[in-house]
Amino acid sequence: MKVGTHIAAGACSGVGAALLLKSPLTATMLLLVGGMLGSLLPDIDHPQSWLGRRLRLISTPISMVFGHRGITHSLLALAGVFYLSVMCLNADGPYHDLWMPLALGLCVGYASHIIGDWLTPYGVPLLWPIKHRFRAPVTFFNGKFIEKVMMTGLWFGAGFLMAKSTGSF
Repeated sequence: MKVGTHIAAGACSGVGAALLLKSPLTATMLLLVGGMLGSLLPDIDHPQSWLGRRLRLISTPISMVFGHRGITHSLLALAGVFYLSVMCLNADGPYHDLWMPLALGLCVGYASHIIGDWLTPYGVPLLWPIKHRFRAPVTFFNGKFIEKVMMTGLWFGAGFLMAKSTGSF
């Protein structure tokens, strides 16, 4: 998947989580931002990705050790992101109520990235270190026209869910 599609999926999943949780506007916005950020994280393993180009000192070693779509595209990494988020949330502080929706959005966005790459012909190593790549029964993301249609649909979906969660719709 392309970066724009990942970000759109992260936005849609973050706002969808806000709607399910009946979050107030501030929390909804933080879930949205967290979802978008989380949707970029798995590609930290690729130095030429949008995030990898900005964090080369982190991206390059990860890429050299694990390769692209290795550990960062697995359920183990998703569990690690969830665990680290929970650990951060356990620390009481003045901004605890702001970090919680952001951390949840990060997790939801990370999961949306893995699901998106699962829908590609290349698949993802969900059970890393087992090298088997899992892919959806029907794969269709390949950077072509259908991906542009899906990205547009995800942005419209995120907007619709945002309007619904804020009571505007």
